Amino acid sequence: MTEAGTPEIRTGDQVLDVFGETVIVRRDPLGAPLDASVIEEIVPPGVAGPWHRHSREDEVSYVIEGTFRIWRGEEVFDLGPGGVALLPRDQAHTFQNVGSATARLLTVITPAGLERFFQEVAEGNWGEDDLDEVVAVAARFGVEILGPPPA
Repeated sequence: MTEAGTPEIRTGDQVLDVFGETVIVRRDPLGAPLDASVIEEIVPPGVAGPWHRHSREDEVSYVIEGTFRIWRGEEVFDLGPGGVALLPRDQAHTFQNVGSATARLLTVITPAGLERFFQEVAEGNWGEDDLDEVVAVAARFGVEILGPPPA
């Protein structure tokens, strides 16, 4: 860590601005292959991901700091630091930072490849107003965007 709450960016890491949050694609500093995507998300208060489901990947999300509300299928629960959520393929899910401060989430996605979705969205500079473009990119990665996060 460089200062309290600020993650260190290491050799090989890629920092992206996606959907109002900072996404850091973490990589092995020596380039060793890994069949998983390791994504750190720095999420401002109130920011949420779209309601979506993956057809190819499973996710495990670990809360580094802050409080996140997780929607997983019909389940809704809050997680604080050290909390873990399994988000299996084919199950609709999302998250939201429900705390009053910026929060951090580490997500491991298996198998690897979904990091390219974040890269394409960042390169296109697309956000909530560009839903058609985001839906099209997501579909190429086997992700179905179902709508905004639940209320």
